[in-house]
Amino acid sequence: MRIIFAVLLLVSFPFQSQTIDACKQRFNKYLNLKGTLAKDVVFENDAFHILAANKSKEFSIYENELKVLSVFFENSNTDDQLKLYQFKGTKKLSKDQLDSIWLSLKDEIKIPKISGNKSLQGLRIALDPGHFAANYSESKIEGKFVKLVSEEARNKDTITLVEGQLTFMTADLLKRMLEDQGAKVMITRAKAGYTAFEISYTDWFRFHRFRVLDSLVAIKEITATECTNYKKLSKNQLFWQFFRDYELVERARKINNFYPHLSVIIHYNVDDKNAPWTKTTHRNTSMCFIPGGFNPTDLKKTVNKLHFVRLLVSDQIKKSELIGKHTIHAFQKNLKINTAKQIDTDYLMKNSLVSEGEGVFCRNLILTRYINSPLVYGESLYQDNTIECTLLNNCNYESYNVAVPQRVYQVSKAYYEAILNYFKDPLLKTSEL
Repeated sequence: MRIIFAVLLLVSFPFQSQTIDACKQRFNKYLNLKGTLAKDVVFENDAFHILAANKSKEFSIYENELKVLSVFFENSNTDDQLKLYQFKGTKKLSKDQLDSIWLSLKDEIKIPKISGNKSLQGLRIALDPGHFAANYSESKIEGKFVKLVSEEARNKDTITLVEGQLTFMTADLLKRMLEDQGAKVMITRAKAGYTAFEISYTDWFRFHRFRVLDSLVAIKEITATECTNYKKLSKNQLFWQFFRDYELVERARKINNFYPHLSVIIHYNVDDKNAPWTKTTHRNTSMCFIPGGFNPTDLKKTVNKLHFVRLLVSDQIKKSELIGKHTIHAFQKNLKINTAKQIDTDYLMKNSLVSEGEGVFCRNLILTRYINSPLVYGESLYQDNTIECTLLNNCNYESYNVAVPQRVYQVSKAYYEAILNYFKDPLLKTSEL
């Protein structure tokens, strides 16, 4: 039954391209940041190879293996992928070995056929409200707040916005909208002010940091020396040197354990040319990130090579590009904001690749790399914009009996419409089985 299902799964996605040439095109367009991976990944007529630090071939996939391994990498966790990576190396897998891999596949990613009046019935959607602070004190640790003097507001009012609070309100509203359409929705942090560990960073630092650090030494995630050094750090220092990335990996772990059909990462942006964000700006754009844009440093760790291979052999980037296009279109429709171009910001110029979708950029962030599903990482607007900061500071709208800024409702509605349109898109419809 597993083998039969796996074959059906393959034909259910019209995107799927099972050739080395298709992988090479995907590599050049979405994954190879400014040509920097030329000495780390090699393509031949019937195979591609991931190279080791000494530039010898470390891991290979051959064309006759692609149909199996593309689905395997989408349906397995990193522990199982690592076992395959180490076992396989550059060997060609036999038919018996490929058949054995079929038997390990799960059916979680298959998009169900929708029946009834609810357009998202049975679909699993993961939401990640970016950052965690819900007050000014904790937001200063993350550096994810703006404290502005609005020159155009009456009496030049001071406005303080905390991004983690805005993202949680957005995710909470979006979750309710999606559940009304039958979706199963998970949020990576269940409460405003909580991290992905379901506790505030302040409480994690006070009550859990020593235990967590010791446990990571026991499983050899960090060294004893690193543990000792981390324990000496202040609350702010430990956040930036350890906790920030550690907590993002936990978000990805929770999402992957949910086996989502789609993941949505919610952020609000600022004008990078307006630092340190003490005054307002007239600039304002929307943008989305999807996976891609690797450089050689990103391939130094084996776990990152696993994520790279998954993106190279599967259609997750193309599906992410599709949800990105729908998200940008919904931002334009609901928010009336210009779409970002690569020249608009330094980080887009240095760290991203332009996809086929206007305002959709391949960028290799922790979450765009670690999450194993089609995804969109949305940056809907600039908080420090002269108009936006006032709109976001006013809880003047009620939705689901909760008072929120009307602008937050509009952002939630934009994501909601994008998700509906993504799952209705003909490119994603499953074939008749």
